[in-house]
Amino acid sequence: MIFAAIFMGLIEIGAGFLVRSYPDLIAGYNTMPPERKKNVDIEGLSRFMRNCLVAMGLATIVTPGLLAALGLSGMAKIFIALPTLAGTVYILIKAQKYDHN
Repeated sequence: MIFAAIFMGLIEIGAGFLVRSYPDLIAGYNTMPPERKKNVDIEGLSRFMRNCLVAMGLATIVTPGLLAALGLSGMAKIFIALPTLAGTVYILIKAQKYDHN
């Protein structure tokens, strides 16, 4: 179970750094016509996405490990997916401020 949390967290962290380097990986941005892409603050959006994905990855790695160490392994299983789900909702809401279309 801890290995699953580490694996998932590392994927999220890796995705965060990839999004910062290759902003076309951001869903929605890559399919926009060029005239709409001009109105997106891609530097701010890619930085925001990187920070959120890295935070989600770290939370996915650390939280289940801490809960398992405290003997709450049942709750640890829930906290493998919870940071990803909560972080995704947060990103969907907050990323709108970078789109000026």
